[in-house]
Amino acid sequence: MTLAIATTERQAAIDDALIANVDRLARSQHDGRRIALTRACDVKVERPVFLHNPLVPAKVLTLIAGRAGVSKSTLSIDIAAKATLGKLTGDWNGRPATVAFAAIEDDAGMQKARLQAAGADMTRVLFITVDDTRNGNTVSTGLQLPDDTATLRDTLREHDVKLLIIDPITSCIDGNTDKRDDVRRSLDPLAAIAQELEIAIIGILHFNKGGGYASDKVSGSHAFRDTVRSLILVAKDDETGECVVTLDKSSYTPQQGASYKYTLAPRFITDDDGERMEVPIITDFAPTDTNVNEIINRNITGGDTTGRAADNEVAEWLTNYLAENGPTNCKQIAADAKDAEGYTFKQLQHARERLTSPRVIARKDPTYTGRGRRSLWELEQPECASTYYAPSTHGVKYGA
Repeated sequence: MTLAIATTERQAAIDDALIANVDRLARSQHDGRRIALTRACDVKVERPVFLHNPLVPAKVLTLIAGRAGVSKSTLSIDIAAKATLGKLTGDWNGRPATVAFAAIEDDAGMQKARLQAAGADMTRVLFITVDDTRNGNTVSTGLQLPDDTATLRDTLREHDVKLLIIDPITSCIDGNTDKRDDVRRSLDPLAAIAQELEIAIIGILHFNKGGGYASDKVSGSHAFRDTVRSLILVAKDDETGECVVTLDKSSYTPQQGASYKYTLAPRFITDDDGERMEVPIITDFAPTDTNVNEIINRNITGGDTTGRAADNEVAEWLTNYLAENGPTNCKQIAADAKDAEGYTFKQLQHARERLTSPRVIARKDPTYTGRGRRSLWELEQPECASTYYAPSTHGVKYGA
């Protein structure tokens, strides 16, 4: 009888908790949060709008990614210059637009020189800086998101900006760019600005080292690729000197996968002190059948089908990693290699097998108590910094 009463009391307590939770949810609707429903028949269908068709749609984020020194910034400046003149092949063709730059790596003087060389209308170019006065002193800083979202939106609206370029986009992110939540917390408000103001926003981002599928080389969290609606990849052919652009992702055009090539040519301008200076500009922009994926892998191997050049790069990373970290579980090495440079475990194995000075040796991990075998990798001679490849004489594989 006592057990029955106790069971009944417990059930009553559970029921009371459920009722309280429902009441709490109901009250939350009156605290500023509620579900809103819209019938599909009441939603307006609008065609995609392009600042630069098909590469740069309006109302969304676009990312231009590539290795350092492959002219990502030069490409964005070429797009901006043409936008100020109304010469882009999109909905703003014939309509000069105001553009804004938030750049950290180049000062405004160098950006102006490059824009001038590209023929931009300087009256339609704005450079963004932020003055932080929160501590009683005025400190000029770069754009910080999401903190500056409201101020940025109001500024872009006030000056009728149609294109914002952030170079590099990682400079404005508050947090760890390798963490999805940190990236989304900064980029989602930026995407909302693009949508609200119906403008195009371009962010510049770097590639990781190594070969493989080009879009997997985008550094930082995969949230970068997930958030943007247009992903433009850039590579420079080491053999020809030509640059190749591939529209790797596009949510608004069937031309996803299209590639273009261009060359960098010198243009001489005179600075404000009367000195002559050389600035690169983009010329001969045209469609091509070659894509960025082919270029970066060709550059890695240097035409060597045995992959020796690629192995050298992986081996350099591996020896530096072990010299810094000491003996490390090979599973951890594989995870760090993938996160840092996009290398596969097979690439690590191949590089390890061919290294002779210093050798990378494997031994049983004494701390591992699970099933099977775990290996530690370490340098046989950590003090030796030279690297030499000899032909592989064995095919031993060490599992993670």
